[in-house]
Amino acid sequence: MNKHYNIPVSRPDLSKEDFYEIKKAFDASWISSKSPWVEKFEKAFASKISRTKYAASVNSGTSALFLALKSLGIGDGDEVILPSLTMIASINAVTLTGAKPVLVDCKSFEDFNLDLKEVTDKITKKTKAIMPVHLYGYSCEMDKLIRLAKRKGLFVIEDAAESMGATYRGKTLGSFGDIGCFSLYSNKIITTGNGGMVVTNNQKLHLLITKLRFFDFNEESHFTHHMIGYNLVLSGLQSALGVSQVRRFTKLLSGRRNNLMLYKKYLKKIDNYFIPEPLKGLMPNYWFPAVIFKDTKVKNRVESNLTEKGIETRLFFRPLHLQPVYQALFKNERYPKAEFFHKHGLLLPSYEGLTEKEIKEIAEFIDASV
Repeated sequence: MNKHYNIPVSRPDLSKEDFYEIKKAFDASWISSKSPWVEKFEKAFASKISRTKYAASVNSGTSALFLALKSLGIGDGDEVILPSLTMIASINAVTLTGAKPVLVDCKSFEDFNLDLKEVTDKITKKTKAIMPVHLYGYSCEMDKLIRLAKRKGLFVIEDAAESMGATYRGKTLGSFGDIGCFSLYSNKIITTGNGGMVVTNNQKLHLLITKLRFFDFNEESHFTHHMIGYNLVLSGLQSALGVSQVRRFTKLLSGRRNNLMLYKKYLKKIDNYFIPEPLKGLMPNYWFPAVIFKDTKVKNRVESNLTEKGIETRLFFRPLHLQPVYQALFKNERYPKAEFFHKHGLLLPSYEGLTEKEIKEIAEFIDASV
């Protein structure tokens, strides 16, 4: 049984309007992936969130990454470069295609996104794509990464699972590369419970992705298939929830950013920790406030004391090269900056409905523990 927290690290924002939209789909019997609410949701997401020409909904962020790779023809014998500091879904999508994942470290001990210099050094004749991960709503210098990819003839697949609404130099994260992939899991800024979205400005890629996600069904001959497809679709009921959630996306995004500002206001003992500063031109969504403690003992004490007070936190991701399932593949590799953030980083609660009083209380508990 999950431990009950007075203040959880995340809580989905669910409203009566969400329920009524789901009920509309339910009452109309449009509950499957053929529901008109699916297309409504995809168009709304592309217009308001990813700001791309096309969006295709799927059943998870992992499925989004997998279909992105498959649609670009990536598989056996190919290499995909991605950061070691990311959630395991990123690398799982690569290995599921048969391609080889190639890891890079973080840029610095202050910036937890991937190191572009190391990316350059690890490009080989087998490299087919770079997969930047916009960790916790931050990103690397995407303009430089896109120029590098074009110069080397590589695809760019953005793992934008955590960066919904974040922008770099005025452009939405997820819209820079050939394909962007989002997660709609319950802890994301908008949610469909589970789910994902594959976005692109390339019509041919979009059409291929829509075929791959559902058995290559087609209007001409419904049960005649020309390629191996999958069953990775989002349901009508989930999409109805998504349609309603998109309507208040701006408010939900502003709430996350406001929460971060409040943490900065009330956290006082900044000699003991820091909140990473965004790159020039980057406006993160601050999905979760990320705090980096200079001493691991202090971080562990803060985590323990907050838990005792009924306040949930999250550790930074375990680097991929240290994941038991992948240790044999990367047994001779070390990524010290990724390891540093895993050991020193802590994510604090953030969601719509978290009050200024609660944020002040969390900050005071942190400062009392350092």
